[in-house]
Amino acid sequence: MDKITQFAVNNSRATILALIVITLMGIQTFFTMPSQEDPEITIRNAQVTAYFPGMPTDQLENLIAKPLEKKIKEIPEIEKITTTVTTGKVIIQPKIYDSYFDLDPIWQNLRNKMQDVRGNLPEGTQGPIVNDDFGRVSVITLALTGDAFNMREMHDVSNYLQDQISAMESVSKVDVLGVQAERIYIEINADRITQYGVPFASLMQQLAAQNIVLPGGSVNADNRVIAIEPSGNLLSLEEIKNIQVTVPDSNDVVYLQDIARIYRDYVDPSQYAAYFNNKPAVILAVSMVPRYNIEDFGVEVTDKVNALKRELPLGLDLDYVTYQPTLVTKSVDSAVSNLYQTVGVVLVVVVLFLGLRTGLIVSAIVPLTILMSFVIMNLWGIDLQRMSIAAIIIALGLLVDNGIVIAEDMRKRMDDGVDKKQAAMLAAKGLGVPLFTSSLTTILAFMPLMMANDVSGEYLRSLSQVIIITLLSSWFLAMYATPTLCYWFLKDKNAANDLQENKENNVYNGKVYDIYRAILNKLLGFRVIFVLLMVALLFLSLLGLGIIPKQMMPYSERNQFLVYLDFPAGTHLNETERVTRRLADWLSDKDENPKIESSIAYVGYGGPRFFLSLSPPDPADNVAFLIVNTQSVKDVVDVIDKVDSYILENLPEASGRSKRMSLGAGEIGLVEYRIIGPDVRTLYQIGRRIEDRMREVNGSIGVTNDWGEPVIRTRVDIDQDRARRAGITNKGIAESLNTYFDGLTVSDYRDGDKIIPIIVRGDETRDDWSQLRLLPIASDNGEAIPLIQVADFEGYIAPGKFKRLDQERTYTVSGKHRTKQATDFHNEVWPFIENLELPEGYRIEIGGEVESSAKGNGALAENLPFALVGIAVLLVLQFNSFRRPAIILLTIPLVVVGAVLGLMVSGAFFSFTALLGVFSLFGIIVNNGIVLIDRIDIERNEGKNIQDAIIQACLARMRPILMTTLTTILGLIPMAVFGGAMWFPMAVVIMGGLAVGSVLTLGFVPVLYSLFFKEETRPINA
Repeated sequence: MDKITQFAVNNSRATILALIVITLMGIQTFFTMPSQEDPEITIRNAQVTAYFPGMPTDQLENLIAKPLEKKIKEIPEIEKITTTVTTGKVIIQPKIYDSYFDLDPIWQNLRNKMQDVRGNLPEGTQGPIVNDDFGRVSVITLALTGDAFNMREMHDVSNYLQDQISAMESVSKVDVLGVQAERIYIEINADRITQYGVPFASLMQQLAAQNIVLPGGSVNADNRVIAIEPSGNLLSLEEIKNIQVTVPDSNDVVYLQDIARIYRDYVDPSQYAAYFNNKPAVILAVSMVPRYNIEDFGVEVTDKVNALKRELPLGLDLDYVTYQPTLVTKSVDSAVSNLYQTVGVVLVVVVLFLGLRTGLIVSAIVPLTILMSFVIMNLWGIDLQRMSIAAIIIALGLLVDNGIVIAEDMRKRMDDGVDKKQAAMLAAKGLGVPLFTSSLTTILAFMPLMMANDVSGEYLRSLSQVIIITLLSSWFLAMYATPTLCYWFLKDKNAANDLQENKENNVYNGKVYDIYRAILNKLLGFRVIFVLLMVALLFLSLLGLGIIPKQMMPYSERNQFLVYLDFPAGTHLNETERVTRRLADWLSDKDENPKIESSIAYVGYGGPRFFLSLSPPDPADNVAFLIVNTQSVKDVVDVIDKVDSYILENLPEASGRSKRMSLGAGEIGLVEYRIIGPDVRTLYQIGRRIEDRMREVNGSIGVTNDWGEPVIRTRVDIDQDRARRAGITNKGIAESLNTYFDGLTVSDYRDGDKIIPIIVRGDETRDDWSQLRLLPIASDNGEAIPLIQVADFEGYIAPGKFKRLDQERTYTVSGKHRTKQATDFHNEVWPFIENLELPEGYRIEIGGEVESSAKGNGALAENLPFALVGIAVLLVLQFNSFRRPAIILLTIPLVVVGAVLGLMVSGAFFSFTALLGVFSLFGIIVNNGIVLIDRIDIERNEGKNIQDAIIQACLARMRPILMTTLTTILGLIPMAVFGGAMWFPMAVVIMGGLAVGSVLTLGFVPVLYSLFFKEETRPINA
């Protein structure tokens, strides 16, 4: 490996050119590479939707949900199938295993399967419809509002805006939401059609036949083909009103307007309505092309939007609902600022320790490594985001250590009279392999993060990749640049006047070294006692780890929060809209809520996905979803409390909860229990008992379930004998019921380039319960027969909604605690659940944050043994020994002592990033152990006995180890102070782990070495 150094020193001009190229390319890459807030995560969910209007949940489950689930299960890549069944609708979300990345063939297979099963579904089923664009993120969402404009006018303008924004090169797609489509409604009066003797079925057939566009053929006239176009389509609303309806079995006709109210209006009830600051709005959701720089994207879209605003008619407003570029830029700028501060601290500390000349030489490797890493990151497709930047900060301690070790070794050799060029070659030759091995062991410590086959592994993969890039770049530059710079700029022995440049053996006589030498002699005299004390200290630390509060991921530092409104199952969409607008009106009151900047309410659905880890709620008539933007991040908690209080006191119709956005996929603090079994009534009973227990815990909030309350249904029990005698079929009754109450499209009305469905339904009396019994049904001879003559009616209670997981009914109970973490809340509830006597065929599973945390940690732990084996193999190859690797591996657990101490003193949570800190400590401690043991062996090879070799090696390595430790600790202070809740736990873990672990290493490694090795005449490397 000294060939790298030899080439660099012997080819100075090529070396200078290479360093300049690395610098310029790194700077250019830094300013142009794509940036985003977090690493890209592949959304492996699709959505399959099927409709059968009016069909109850139990029939939907058996006739539609189960056949679809069975077909989806045939796809081997599908890991999980989640099904939601509500009246008239089935929504299935299949999820692919996390190990798959090429999803298109899998989704195509899903479409094919759904096409295959379509023919086996009941006649009248709409779908199944496959949406595999479920994970698209809308980087920017805009709201178009205008008090003086109707929805039709706003829709026309939104189409123009959509075309203009979609044409931008950086824009992937623009979705338009919130548009209320127009309808032509023909509302039938049941009394009048009964009076005239016009049954529903006959009326529907006649209306459908009135408005058709069919080819009339063509005529060959004088060798010219002239197409014949028969008129038949309705040209105006007045024509529809004047349609003549024939009374069956007579020549009488009646005008449609005499038996129905005909009018043009927007869809009722509203579908996918949106309200920006409580104003009806059309939403434009703008997605960005992959790997585009989000800051540039924001500037380009903003410029375009500003230009489009100037074209808008007076009275129309175009506002930002959510704007990711600002938040991403703020996040990246904060991370880059931490990087700048860390690098600055590191450079200052290195100069103070090594002196100006040597310090500047060693410090040069830091920016060079970072710039070189930027170039390789960009080539590898890694964006600039908080994880990739954090990886560079984590690696700073190790990459500085490489430079320090090389420079110190060269200086010592030069002080001993070795020629500068020869000193460079000998330093590279002696340290190249140990430093490379140290880098590889650190890389292996982070390999479990990159190999984890779950979402957390994908989220952290870029961190592992950047660690690999940074450490290997650092090692290369330590071999290439550092010896060359030392060769060019370090003074020879005779020219060294500064005390910092004196011989190393003179330094070992200082006061600090005398104290350390005395302590080391004592430890070597009480080796067994010291080892037992270390084991006891480790045991106490593990106990302490158990009482440290745990939180998988912190809250996002956004000036936004979410509000979920859930209404009882069976709630009409109009009621959901009315209550939601009441909340939206209060939110938009500046006198009441001066800290709220804006809000958006989505009624019956969750709007676009504007944040990668956010999954909007499934569409349903009884849900609403709101996003509230506050003036600042610090206002979020106060406003959430105020909103929750308002919902509790003023919206008795709904169950509402506000939620802070978190950086993970799940909800922080959420405890969930899944009750799985076959019988609906039993699931309700078990679930209610668990809900009651959770509510009994003082401080519990938001305890609910995902089925909702049962709803009242009416069963129309058709008397087959009476129906047969009256000439009425079951199908005819079902179609008449569906048409009268829910409406049925009979034709289309063409208004220019718009096609407007014509809907036939009952008039306002359709909401009158008594009308059901009197509904006229067409008999075979065309006579209108009241439904009560052929059917009986029975009311019953049934689930309005239920969930299925992996083809089994699943009732999920969830809740949070005001002050306790999810684990603590779970520990209070779980003993009660364990003591429940469940019927055969039922089981309870843990969900929520407890499950996601266990799953994430398990995914990492799954690959940890492979990493440890890899480290052991490397160490055996490095030392050609088994005992030396054993010493290093036994030292690794000591990092827990400092890590736990750092968490307890700082009061930080043991989070996912804290776990990253532990992995980082593994690499640093192993690195210190490798170099220390290597130095002990060098001293022994020079003829010293074991104790003298240990003491001399420890004195020689104390300064570099402590310098690296102090450099890393001080360098992490900006991250601890300014890195926010995300990085604070990791910073204190590394700082505490290094502070304690490095000191213990300087005592524990030599003690273990003296226990493992005795004075012997056989070769050292054994």
